[in-house]
Amino acid sequence: MQLADGQTVSPGTVTGLDGRTIELTRVQIDIPRGREIGRLQGQFGNKCLGAKTGPIYQERPRIQERSNEWSDTFYRVMNGHGYKVAGDPSQMFEVQQRQEGDLQFGVTISEMQIQVHAVCDFLSERAVGMRGNARVTAEWQVFDPVRRQVILRQRSEGRFDAPQTIALDGNLALQLAFADAVNQLAALPELHKTMAERAPLPSPGSPAITEGQARLPLRRVALSQQPIDSQIDRLRSATVLIEVGAGGHGSGFLVSEDGLMVTNRHVIGGQRFVRVRLVSGRTVVGEVLRQHELRDVALVKLEGSGYPVVPIRETPVRITEEVYAIGAPQLKQLAWTVTRGVVSAWRPARPPSQPFDLIQADVAIHPGNSGGPLFDKQGNLVAICVSGYGKDNMSLNQFIPILDGLEKLGLDLVDPAEFERRRRLAASQ
Repeated sequence: MQLADGQTVSPGTVTGLDGRTIELTRVQIDIPRGREIGRLQGQFGNKCLGAKTGPIYQERPRIQERSNEWSDTFYRVMNGHGYKVAGDPSQMFEVQQRQEGDLQFGVTISEMQIQVHAVCDFLSERAVGMRGNARVTAEWQVFDPVRRQVILRQRSEGRFDAPQTIALDGNLALQLAFADAVNQLAALPELHKTMAERAPLPSPGSPAITEGQARLPLRRVALSQQPIDSQIDRLRSATVLIEVGAGGHGSGFLVSEDGLMVTNRHVIGGQRFVRVRLVSGRTVVGEVLRQHELRDVALVKLEGSGYPVVPIRETPVRITEEVYAIGAPQLKQLAWTVTRGVVSAWRPARPPSQPFDLIQADVAIHPGNSGGPLFDKQGNLVAICVSGYGKDNMSLNQFIPILDGLEKLGLDLVDPAEFERRRRLAASQ
């Protein structure tokens, strides 16, 4: 694999590593600023014009910027080994925003050493480059955001020898030594094993709602009578971005203050745990409690409590009624986009191809909106975004009536008094 400066790092044989995306999210230098880490000498002990001979000091701040030469080197080396790496340095603009890594890598540079000498032109006595060697010791940690824990710790030592003349730049030699340290990390069997584990996702996946399973109460929230624009911030706060797989995503919405969330079954993809991002930017872990594959709905429990919830309308929408969708069309950075349309038709069940009723509406949705909410013009929840009729038909989209989705998940809308009674009963058992 060739780096930007033309140097080559030998690639490994690992490819297709389970499709998970990795990212270098933290670099810190555990060497005090001002400490001597090596020397630049003149050729044959003489000084070269244009070369600042003498001690070389560690001058970098302890915490490095997220996007820098360290992360660029990490990207190029790991990508050359077949890993799927977030943070492509060639993507310069917001519209190209890269996905976040499913596994986050951090590195502490605990040692740097460099011993080089300037190479001088014989006639002009000017420095034309340098030769020598550099060494970097890297302490690695791999963090799983879903499990919220470090799942691997490793150490690698990288070395770069320059028997041929290279540019007169000590940073270049250190970066090439770091590239060798990354190269060694990429080839470690322990990392390959970690990438292949995919824990904690037990087979065959999250549990489905079954006959006889206890039904769960949802506290009924008073319907809104105000126009949706007066409460759009609250509705967006109750909508979430779900991050799954190798950069995939979908949408969902909260139906209880203690973190019950509804989405499509095809969004969570049979996983047991998912990463959920709130409109505030905070990321939480969600555990899939129930799913109904045929109806394409899933129930997820987020960690924590005190979440905003949406009022759920229990009467059907009418054809030509105005509706609003909130979700993440196409890209994660477009999450919490609001679009408007009207109900176009009710599509009754036609087994076996369409076993349940669907609402048709022309409100614009795209891949990434799946699992998101559909509201009436007062901001009451009426349906769940699920699919479109065709790739280019943005105005022909399908939605699951909310009461049917809740029914398939074993959820009952109840008044506050009944909710408290059933909650106390469950606590006593």
